[in-house]
Amino acid sequence: MAEGHANPESAAAMGQLGLGTAFVLLGQAAFVLCGYLLHFFLSRAVDPVTFGTYGVIMSVLTWTQNALESGVPWSVRKFLPTDPEATDAILRSGLRWQMIAALTLYVLTMILAPWFASRGLRDGSLTFHLRLALTDLLTVALYTFYRGALNGLRLFAAHGMSLAAYALGKLAFSVLWVSLGYSLPGALVGNILGSVVGWLAALWALQRSAAYRSGAGTAAGTRPDRRYSGRAILSFALPTVLLTLAGTFLITVGPIGVKALVADGLQVAHYTAAAFLAQAPMLLLTAFSLTLFPNLSGSIASGHWSLAGTYIYTAMRYLSLVLIPGIALVMGTAPQLITMIYPAEYTASAPLLSLLMISTGLYSTYMVFSSAILAEGRVLLALSIPCALVPVSLLATWLLTGRFGAIGAAFAAVLSTAAAVLASGGYVLRRFSVPMNWKSVARIAIASLGMFALTRLYVPGGALLAPYYLILGALYVALLVALGGITDQEMQQWRDAFQVAKQSLGMEA
Repeated sequence: MAEGHANPESAAAMGQLGLGTAFVLLGQAAFVLCGYLLHFFLSRAVDPVTFGTYGVIMSVLTWTQNALESGVPWSVRKFLPTDPEATDAILRSGLRWQMIAALTLYVLTMILAPWFASRGLRDGSLTFHLRLALTDLLTVALYTFYRGALNGLRLFAAHGMSLAAYALGKLAFSVLWVSLGYSLPGALVGNILGSVVGWLAALWALQRSAAYRSGAGTAAGTRPDRRYSGRAILSFALPTVLLTLAGTFLITVGPIGVKALVADGLQVAHYTAAAFLAQAPMLLLTAFSLTLFPNLSGSIASGHWSLAGTYIYTAMRYLSLVLIPGIALVMGTAPQLITMIYPAEYTASAPLLSLLMISTGLYSTYMVFSSAILAEGRVLLALSIPCALVPVSLLATWLLTGRFGAIGAAFAAVLSTAAAVLASGGYVLRRFSVPMNWKSVARIAIASLGMFALTRLYVPGGALLAPYYLILGALYVALLVALGGITDQEMQQWRDAFQVAKQSLGMEA
């Protein structure tokens, strides 16, 4: 599929997917910005050792929360686009099993917290903080469920809004409690309250949406309820939970490995700082897989395989438009970016940030491929890839961290995520007959290299870095247009899709 030569159906699909991605990206951008502000505040409000501990605890929490975010909500995302008339039955059954899973996981983690703190983290004093952080499992279960419902109904504007509400709530409450003198416990309580805000925002948006009201009530009777019983929900949810936990392990094992294997507490703090800055863009890039999955599920369910290939091609193209220059930008300005967010003593995190940013890009690419496999319904195949890589990642982290310290953990993350991309991408590109437009990739790479070359000449520090990024971004777009990387027809597709979305935005927002 060449640029600018898509048929009308493909052109409309590309434009609509791009617009949906833009809405989710806005919410993800708010989340990233609030995360930067929170880390800017926390790295100055608490000492480096406490800040490093906060990062380790949040890594553990992220890993456990993914069991709730990727299980039942993924079933909801899968079934809503394929059977919108059964909306009420899907949501009713899904919410019941989401809360059962949350309560089960909460009790289990409360029991295991002392053992994990003393054995896994080698610091038994962290038991209280682990238990406090894990209380968020109960509130984040509601937030992620209703956000998943918005995504499954393809209410992408509302999806982005709920994510922004969660981010703002987390930032505001964390800053409040830490400022009142509660330090690490205050930041953890702020995280819990942020989930409450996100949950209420998502629930409000869902209840007022036309897509929900048209589906609610139509599933009354036994057949839809039986079709979407606990067995149907869990048959898709459980493998996706294992899939996400295994995949998340590839990018979250680093801080835990550094904490367990490196005696120097500053290295833990440096890795925490770099890992956050590297993973924050990943939260932006997940917008591509989040919008791809429900669209792809709908097209596969209706037998439109050519349209499915178009969706994957479009997601990969838009991802490369953002990912390649993003990696170049971070690698060219890593020291200045570190000191813009963190105190000067965190400058040593710059090499870690460059490596972890590459790992982030690879993992985001893997997530797009994994979403395509899940949308096809081949959950066991999707699950087998990260599960096979968990022992590889664990061994690489143990060997490289033990020998090289924090930088070894970063190298292990790059190796693990690269293997995930090769395995999943090889299947998806063949299965869906997705043509790779290497000329387009080359244009994007050339424009990105031009931007990187400018960072070798001059990079400002402090507050000037933000406008410098805007200037570089504008130059990248201008160079890409000059090279033919963005065509007039493609821009017209985006404008047409935006005009269509404006008519329904009031019902989705």
